[in-house]
Amino acid sequence: MIETYLWKQLIALAKYGTLSEVANRINLSQSALSRSMQKLEQSIGVELFIRKKNSIALNDNGILAAQYAEKILALTDEALEKIREFDRKNHTIFIGSCAPVPLHEIIFLLTQDFPDVSIHSELKDDQYLISGLQNDLFNLIILHESPADKNLFRLKCGSEKLFLAVPHEHHFATKDGIFLEELNGEKILLYSKIGFWYHLCLQKAPNAKFLMQSERDVFKELVEVSPFLSFTTDFLIKAGLAQKNCVYKPILNAEANVTYYCVCKSNQKNLFKNLFAKLPVKNSSNQKLAYLL
Repeated sequence: MIETYLWKQLIALAKYGTLSEVANRINLSQSALSRSMQKLEQSIGVELFIRKKNSIALNDNGILAAQYAEKILALTDEALEKIREFDRKNHTIFIGSCAPVPLHEIIFLLTQDFPDVSIHSELKDDQYLISGLQNDLFNLIILHESPADKNLFRLKCGSEKLFLAVPHEHHFATKDGIFLEELNGEKILLYSKIGFWYHLCLQKAPNAKFLMQSERDVFKELVEVSPFLSFTTDFLIKAGLAQKNCVYKPILNAEANVTYYCVCKSNQKNLFKNLFAKLPVKNSSNQKLAYLL
């Protein structure tokens, strides 16, 4: 078997032309490089070089060998990448979700069933999630609508309702509920990493003045001290994680009340049978709170 370093040195010689230039670039003596090329010739069993006094150059055999050397190394790199990717996939569960709350809950349950497996998660829109599941980018996805594809197994895994956190002095504080469209023109603190809720708010209230925050801690600090509106959900309110010093007003749009579905390919249903057996059974509030924090 020909060692990788010999192929690399042959490619370098084909590229740079002389022993001295190659030796200088790879920090190797010319004599050591010359011995390597002799070893390569012996391993292949044919002459690869035209030798002259104080110099060598690739002959036609050598040029062809260098071309194949590039292919061999490229294929080796591809093989290593694919093998490592295969191993990573066998030790990693890839899960995508349309919103953070159900994602946290499902990850919490998965860590109980797969304690030695890494879990990689992403927040994406429903269409991307379905496509990713069909193309094996995800093992599990969480949607806020039941998928149309009948080849996908789905199970309800909870629900969530959007609320508006309203400072006591705000004119919305006396209302029983609020439509998103009423927020046009209002200043609203909005955390950007909330999945599909983000797009729903922008779609229904395009003229609201959203003050975007991408850092969770900064967002939490601002909502505690500012006079601006912000969003929360019934889950966060019950868990004691919602904004303080305000009143919670339900969002009245039908789209603000969602049911979540945990979805996988039908042929992977047995892999997650323990998880599905627990749904929609809820963990204790203390367990949920500890995980989310």
